[in-house]
Amino acid sequence: MAFAIANQHGIMFPKQNHGKNQGGFMPAFSRNTLIHTEHAPITRRRMLGLLGASAAMAASAGMPAFANKDELLPMRRGAAPLLLHFNENSLGMSPKAVEAAQNAVATKGNRYADDAINQLTSMLATKHQVPESWLVLGNGSTEILNSIVNLTASKGGTLVEPTPTFGAVRGFAKAEGMPIIEVPANSDFTTNLGALKAAADQIKGPVLINICNPNNPTGTICKQAELEAWVAAAPSNQLFLIDEAYVDYAVQNPGFKSLLPLVRDGHENVVIARTFSKVYGMAGMRVGYGIAAPKTMKGLRPFTASYNLSAGGVAAAMASLKDDAFYKRSLVSNVEAKAILLKTLDDMRLKHIPGSTNFILHRISGPVADYQRRMKANGILVGRRMTKEDGWNRLSIGTPAEMRIFAKTLHAFRNEGWV
Repeated sequence: MAFAIANQHGIMFPKQNHGKNQGGFMPAFSRNTLIHTEHAPITRRRMLGLLGASAAMAASAGMPAFANKDELLPMRRGAAPLLLHFNENSLGMSPKAVEAAQNAVATKGNRYADDAINQLTSMLATKHQVPESWLVLGNGSTEILNSIVNLTASKGGTLVEPTPTFGAVRGFAKAEGMPIIEVPANSDFTTNLGALKAAADQIKGPVLINICNPNNPTGTICKQAELEAWVAAAPSNQLFLIDEAYVDYAVQNPGFKSLLPLVRDGHENVVIARTFSKVYGMAGMRVGYGIAAPKTMKGLRPFTASYNLSAGGVAAAMASLKDDAFYKRSLVSNVEAKAILLKTLDDMRLKHIPGSTNFILHRISGPVADYQRRMKANGILVGRRMTKEDGWNRLSIGTPAEMRIFAKTLHAFRNEGWV
């Protein structure tokens, strides 16, 4: 087991331990982890199993699954569930993408999707104005993240990342026995680029700098000029993984700018990771990709998988790229739903962090575990605890209709003294 030592900046430096059990202070929070306990994580798969087992009893009682009758509000009795915990797109996929996926499964489900993958790669290369050889597709962007970690681990590298942030990279690094340095976010939850740079500069060997921009679970964006200046002048041992899963939402913020132009300019120390899971509503289809300049991509390819995408997922991705109307509708839906949520939080004087994503990190009164339990009793799944300080909850933004229902429920919680 590895132990971390905090320096004067609050940065967690692990003791040198290259064994497979190396870890940090904070647990890794992944898309698949719903609740973390000291003894055993409640995974998404396990949660779904529990939901199924309890559904019959809940239905017979006229209550949502997992309902605690003492915490079930009359207005939520028998109501449809709201899934606002995994940053999924409640709007769903483009109808054209659904049709394309169905047709692909029906006509090509028995064949490997090589030709379709090549076609999707070509479409993405055109969209992002890079050569096709600079792109690699993944079974969700998490596969791309894993490949980059494996590449760095093969060279004896160290991971440096902010905390809190999306935990997949940290989890992959722990599995590889990589040393991990966690840098606390600023008091306003923005990424502390100065402290990240200071930590990375102390490492002589290969270092992977993981920056989710916008960050998950905070929704904040990095200071663009500072990030670009660091990447442009970074020493050759520093490789930047820029996870831009929420880029389509973020570009609406004038303060955000993708680092893709640096890759186009030939910077070999940057890998951009993107996904179809968010604005395109394809979380269950598992299609992601990475973009890097030729030398970096050449080093990355041996760590990527072949035959890793399904015919249905690739077909849906290509149809989504062509459906501009749905893309715009998805963005508008998020803007309208976010406005409803933010007005509710403001009316209730619940502090929230300005976010450029499809989720909001906001204050609640009391422990997250109690809030999560009560929401679950009312058929609403909200985020788990993801911050060092308790009392902050990450809420996925659903459709405008869902946010109106959530707003009504949150006001009812206030009347009960629960928030």
